[in-house]
Amino acid sequence: MKTREMWIRRLAAPAFAGVVAAGLLAGCSSDAGTAPSEAAESGAGGETEVVEVAVLPTSNMAAVHLGVQEGFFADEGLELNMTTVGGGAEMVAGLQAGSFDFVAVGYVPLFTAAANGLPLVMISANDVGGATAEEEWQTVVAGADSDVQSVEDLEGATIGVNALKGVAEATIRASLQQQDVDDSTVQFVEVPFSEVPAAVANGTVDAAFASEPFITQTLADGGRIVDTPSYNLGENFPNGVWATTRDLVESSPDVVDRFARAIAASIDYAVENPDAVREILPTYTALTPELADEIRLPIFRSELDRPQLEKLGELLMDFGVIDEAPNLDELTRD
Repeated sequence: MKTREMWIRRLAAPAFAGVVAAGLLAGCSSDAGTAPSEAAESGAGGETEVVEVAVLPTSNMAAVHLGVQEGFFADEGLELNMTTVGGGAEMVAGLQAGSFDFVAVGYVPLFTAAANGLPLVMISANDVGGATAEEEWQTVVAGADSDVQSVEDLEGATIGVNALKGVAEATIRASLQQQDVDDSTVQFVEVPFSEVPAAVANGTVDAAFASEPFITQTLADGGRIVDTPSYNLGENFPNGVWATTRDLVESSPDVVDRFARAIAASIDYAVENPDAVREILPTYTALTPELADEIRLPIFRSELDRPQLEKLGELLMDFGVIDEAPNLDELTRD
């Protein structure tokens, strides 16, 4: 964080040593965190406080962009310095290193980091999957010339995911198993969301996990949807959550409270104003206004669905991503 003209420097925090082959985060320390700023201790106090926020280049980030545009964060005395990253592991590592104050992260990297001792806290849910396959906005897609025509053809395929051992891989594996497709034959490779349309079009991968707006771009190129993993696991299956460190919650609760109120207002606004969501998408993605009018919109939701999160934790244990289920009480802000 920084206040007005001066950066608030953090206490030194150990960075991640890396990600091991199983995708588990290494080098976590339970005492890493952020030094409380003077402004955080005294509340907004008339000062505008800058917080560092990590986001993805995807449609489900529309709520936070709308919140900035509509002044919800400014009303709380906050200015967001947003950094676009490639995936959840980068976000969690940034929290640990002190680069970010708040992140819009998938539950899988969040749970993985928590299982390795990093004290993270969920502030608010951000988005969930579709209530029907038709409104699912994160899908597995194949290019126009791909041999993959249906989910059965994914056996033995190479599938691109935005981050290895993340939410995409876990939900795809579970969905394939549910449909009697041998997921052990699938090879997962990392393909950032923004590169999915090109990767499936030129055959770099047989199929890929895509989030809007990249689903619509793939369909516009003649591609197809071959699976809807999140929906197959349950209606409105949890996808993204806003998180921070336990240290920030304890040292600067006012900042966290203000951010939580602003992001909740932003999410509510996105739910109530789908036209505003479509209008803002071209301002931070490569979408044209025409394509923005066509995409499947993400489903924004601020409430945490504990039963579904418990189910996700069980899946991660089944796949060997984590050894024990996450303690949702410890991960939830008091």
